[in-house]
Amino acid sequence: MAILKKLYILVFPLILTSCYEDFNPKIDTDPVLCLNSLITAGNPIEVRVSHTWLYTDDNGRNDHSVSDARIDIFANGELVEADYIPQEGDRIRIHASSLKYGEAEAEVTVPVATRVSDTDFTVKIDDIWMLWTEGWGLNAKIEFGIRMLMDLADNGDTDDFHRLTYQTFSGDVIMTDGYDSDTSRQNYGRTTYSSNLSEGQFEALDPVFYEFTDPFEDVMYGSYYTMFFSDRLFNGTAKTLTFGFSPCFFTLSGWKGDPEALECGWDIKLYTISESYYNWLAYSDRSSGIIFGDFEDFGMADPIWGYSNVSTGAGVVAAQSSVDVRVDLKNVLKKILEEENTDS
Repeated sequence: MAILKKLYILVFPLILTSCYEDFNPKIDTDPVLCLNSLITAGNPIEVRVSHTWLYTDDNGRNDHSVSDARIDIFANGELVEADYIPQEGDRIRIHASSLKYGEAEAEVTVPVATRVSDTDFTVKIDDIWMLWTEGWGLNAKIEFGIRMLMDLADNGDTDDFHRLTYQTFSGDVIMTDGYDSDTSRQNYGRTTYSSNLSEGQFEALDPVFYEFTDPFEDVMYGSYYTMFFSDRLFNGTAKTLTFGFSPCFFTLSGWKGDPEALECGWDIKLYTISESYYNWLAYSDRSSGIIFGDFEDFGMADPIWGYSNVSTGAGVVAAQSSVDVRVDLKNVLKKILEEENTDS
C-alpha cells in the first residue's frame, strides 16, 4: 500500500499537465456596456460605466473607459438629478447608453434596514496584570474574551440579506508630559496615560455565518464562515445574532482614574443588502475558495459562472442600508480595575 501511495503522488501532477493546451480562440463577440454601482441609503449614487473586452485584448484591459457614456437615474419611476439621495425602500433604475457600445440597465430596491432592538455582551477575563507606581499611576494588561448578542427585528414579509462589519475604537490618549504649547515652556509632572484595545479573532458563534460552508472545505481548513448571510434560518421570527472576539487585550499605562482612558470597544455595522449584492458576494466567495477555486483552474470542477443583474450580463448594481451599534467596555473595565486594585 505504501508503494501505491508514492506512485499516486508522482503520477498526479503529470495528469494535470495534460489538461493544458495553447490555442488562440477566435471569438466573434462585440464589447458591451458594463454597469457597477453600490447604492447606499442616505448617500449620493455613484455609477461606474466601462465596457467588456476579450482577455487577449491588451488595449481593452489597459483602458476600458467609455468616453461618450450617458447615465440616467430613475427613482420610483421618475427621472432624478445626479445628486439624488436614495432612501430605504426606493426603487432605483440605472440606464446607460453609448453610441459605440449600446445600452445597459439594471434595477434594484434599496432595502429597509433590519433594526437591532437590543445588544448585550459578556466579558470573560482570562488573565490580568497590574502594577501601581507612586507618582506614575497604574499600568495594566487585561486578556479577555467577549461574547456579543444582538437582537434583530426581522421583517417576515421579505427575504432579507445581511452583511456584518466591525472596527475597534480606543482612547489612545496622547502623552502630555513635555513641552506645553499654552505656556511655551517645559511642563513636567502632568497626568499622562495611554490605552489600547487589541480585538483578537472574530468568533462566528451563530449558524448563519456557516450558510455557505462546504463540508469538504470545512474538513480541510476548519471553521470556514462568511460575514454575509440570509434570514432563511429565522425569517419572520425574532433572532439573536451571536458572535464574539478572542483573545482580546486591553493595555493601560500611567492611569490615575480618568474614565475616558477606558473608553474602548467595537463599532459594529449590520447591513441589510439587496439580493443582487448577496448573490455577488456568494459568487465572489466561491470563485476565490481555497479548494474549489483551485479545482476549477485544474479543470477538475465545473466552472462557477459570474453573477450579473445588468441587462448586458456585465456588472452588478446593488444596494444596502445599515444600522450602527457601539459596544463600549468603559464601565466594565472600570469595575474590573477598581476591584483588582482593592484586592491587591
